[in-house]
This record gives sequence, C-alpha cells and structure tokens, in this order.
Amino acid sequence: MRAAAGDACSLLPSEAVRQATGEAVASSKATTAAAGKLRQSQCFYTLPTFTNSISVTLTSAEGSRDAARELWKRQFHGEADKDAPAAEEKEAGAKAEPVSGVGDEAYWVHSFVGNLYVRKGNRFFRISLGGKMTDDERRARAKALAAVALRQLR
Repeated sequence: MRAAAGDACSLLPSEAVRQATGEAVASSKATTAAAGKLRQSQCFYTLPTFTNSISVTLTSAEGSRDAARELWKRQFHGEADKDAPAAEEKEAGAKAEPVSGVGDEAYWVHSFVGNLYVRKGNRFFRISLGGKMTDDERRARAKALAAVALRQLR
C-alpha cells in the first residue's frame, strides 16, 4: 500500500498502530483541508484507551510544487515568506529538537502531547501521540510509526 496523493490514512496501516501501541485501532477518521497552495490530510486513529489515540497530518503542495517545503522552512528554519507564519508555526519551530535518522529532516516538538514532524522531499507529516508515558517513550513510538509512514510515501 502506497500513500495516495496526500491521503494521511494510507500512511499507517492499523497493524502498525497496534504494534506501536499494543492496542487495536477502534476506528479511523480522515479529514482534508486546502488553504492557498497547501493541502492537509489528517487521519485520527481512535484507540480503546482514548488518550493513546494517534493523529497523523500530511502536508503537501496544491498547485505549487514547493509550497509544503516553504512552510517547513518557515516553521523550522525561521525563513521569512511574504505570508506571515501562523502562531502555531512559530511555536512549533521555537520548541523543535532535531531528530536524526528519520526522513530528509525531522523535529520533535513536545507540548501536552508529543509531535514528530518528518519531511520527505516536498511533503511532510506530523505524528501526534498522547497517553501516559514519558516523552522518550512517545518519541520512540513516533519514530517507529514514522519509519512505516516513510515507506508508504515512496
């Protein structure tokens, strides 16, 4: 299975989520939004222990091949663009810790959940994990899930 053009739910098979969390996926819900030159597809994997549920958001270009990469640069490298970055982008970039060995570039952002942002070419995705575990445990799970998602993006 390969990721359809921007389909976040095709990035993580239910079995990969079960292996990473120890819980079977109860349901998954896909949503899509387009804004300007960007398209975001999100998949929310509901788990029996709701706080362990996982969200995956895939950001890709819509009409402009480099739009997602430009957003990535603003978010994580502070590169200015004619459009002012959203407050959420500034916050993610400010708290980001580089993660090696994942995709072309990756960052871990901890808020009340853990978020792993991974760029591959001109697309990137975010895996968000909650639950009662340490930040290191969340990061390890997110990296394992990212490895699966990256295989689907090829």
